[in-house]
Amino acid sequence: MLSAPRVPGLRWYTLAGTIFLAGLALTAVLVWRFSVALEPATRFLAPGEAQVSLRGPGDYIVWHDHRTVYQGRTFDLSPAMPAGVRYRVQSPDGSSVAVQPQSGMTSEGGEGRSVSVAHFEAPLAGTYRVAVEGAFEPRVMAVGPNRLWPILRLAGEVSVVVILSLGIAVALGLYGFLRTVEVPAAGPQSAEAQASLRQLAGLVYGLQAASMLVGVTLFAGVIINYLKRTQVAGTWLESHFTWQIRTFWWSLAWCVLGIATAILVVGFLVMAASAVWFVYRIVRGWTELNEGRPVYVCSRKA
Repeated sequence: MLSAPRVPGLRWYTLAGTIFLAGLALTAVLVWRFSVALEPATRFLAPGEAQVSLRGPGDYIVWHDHRTVYQGRTFDLSPAMPAGVRYRVQSPDGSSVAVQPQSGMTSEGGEGRSVSVAHFEAPLAGTYRVAVEGAFEPRVMAVGPNRLWPILRLAGEVSVVVILSLGIAVALGLYGFLRTVEVPAAGPQSAEAQASLRQLAGLVYGLQAASMLVGVTLFAGVIINYLKRTQVAGTWLESHFTWQIRTFWWSLAWCVLGIATAILVVGFLVMAASAVWFVYRIVRGWTELNEGRPVYVCSRKA
């Protein structure tokens, strides 16, 4: 019985696809965890007060649901709160909580439109008494956590996961493809060919520098390194390609470590130190390249 023909580089392609799918799965988990952890807002009619159960300390916003339906009644009022309105918040231990004005935030959904009117810092979890007082026609108020920072953090986490998983998948797939391509042994190069490769090394340093603003260019640079690595073998430019490849993989490792420990102060220190080291690698490599010197003596493959 004939066996199916072996696909060159299949293991690398499979690994690349698995990493990309794992990145998508992790993204879905992050979004799901965020959705499950959302603390719903508590609505009530003002003038009046409500008991609001807060899951933990943090910044909470008082919203004015100026266009909504509540308890079978339709409300369509001006977003601005009337003059003379007063806000009172009492913590679970009976002490008063300072309430500050809050404006500029809006929310629009299936239930209508809302604007932020005040906020307070809850010192602990528990049941709070929130009152909105004054002489004005009834309106719907809501109290809920400030979701701006959690949403921004989620967007950052998702972006990092997608970029890293896609970049690593592309790099591994390309590496698997390059392993299947037979490249003739490196030989003497013309001055024109070496000048072209030198420009290419300079381009990679530029892509690495640009990655501090557009992270994906770092992956483009290392792909160039692996594509052209065999053409610089045995020349002084080989040290630069090896230097750039090591810069990529170590930067990636430090970035992952920094993000994983970001909840602790050490994570930010790791990322700051990694950024300084990354800039040093680019500056030193670029300087040696412009001088026409190897960045170090190659002793082994990266």
